[in-house]
Amino acid sequence: MTIDAIGSPTIRVSAIIINQKEEILLIKHRKKDREYWVLPGGHLEFGETIEEGTLRELKEETSLVGTFEKIVFLSESIAPNNSRHIINIFALVKVTEDQKIAIASDEDIIMEVKYQALKNLDELTIYPDIKKEILSNYEAGWPSKQIQFLITNWT
Repeated sequence: MTIDAIGSPTIRVSAIIINQKEEILLIKHRKKDREYWVLPGGHLEFGETIEEGTLRELKEETSLVGTFEKIVFLSESIAPNNSRHIINIFALVKVTEDQKIAIASDEDIIMEVKYQALKNLDELTIYPDIKKEILSNYEAGWPSKQIQFLITNWT
């Protein structure tokens, strides 16, 4: 992962993958004494398209090969002390059901990769917290042809 110059936002890409059983693919992170879930994704590399970065991060973290569908959300978060500024790009990605999930990353913070039931999403701590947006758009069949801009709080 590269570090942006001081004063530059970090651009992250994330894959939203929902299977036929109405489960969403999530990655459990542990940092110090905190545990939480995130969508597969990470830092967009210089010279890489959003599609390329999303699919690369998916494969690096889960061993899954996906098909990029479309960008659905854009959000930004700024730390209260202005130490970090993150722009998040969220895309729908499809994977075939026959692929095996495996932690492919050597990152120590990744504890688990698994599908979680959408009906239980509210019970999980997910960062950034876009659970309501995922659920409402999924239930509506991802109707918007425009990217939705979300305001997410720094947590």
